[in-house]
Amino acid sequence: MRTRLPLGAVLGAILLASCGSRPGVAVTIAGVAIPMVLSSTTDRTGCSSEHGDAFPQSVPLTTINAPAPVTLEVEAGQGATEIRGWIYELDASSPSGGPTEEFTLSGRTGTYAPRSIISARTYQVVLNVRWSFVVTDGEVTHLFRLRIGP
Repeated sequence: MRTRLPLGAVLGAILLASCGSRPGVAVTIAGVAIPMVLSSTTDRTGCSSEHGDAFPQSVPLTTINAPAPVTLEVEAGQGATEIRGWIYELDASSPSGGPTEEFTLSGRTGTYAPRSIISARTYQVVLNVRWSFVVTDGEVTHLFRLRIGP
């Protein structure tokens, strides 16, 4: 019976890991919940990796009537280890063609006050959540559009 205990612990850990799912992510700005769309997922195990892109056709636009600067309050689900974000101004592209601002939050919750978001302009925000469970890990990416009203 003693020799089966380590095997039972390993099988239990695998079962627990298989029950975990990708964490979701929620963003609020000035108390308003921001709707998002799924952009992509990546799931990895010790033996394989799967990646999927959603190619969203319609990204929701939320207008917030609050003075700039605003603060993004981000909360990801269980298992999240890091949240990365990229902010793109849609009204005028950046000189490099890349994001106008990037940020990283450690853990599963945090706040970020973007320096680049100003009133009367439209932005697209990309949020990537890295997650990890016992024998699996991965990433999930969401998109939303934001406009700060006067």
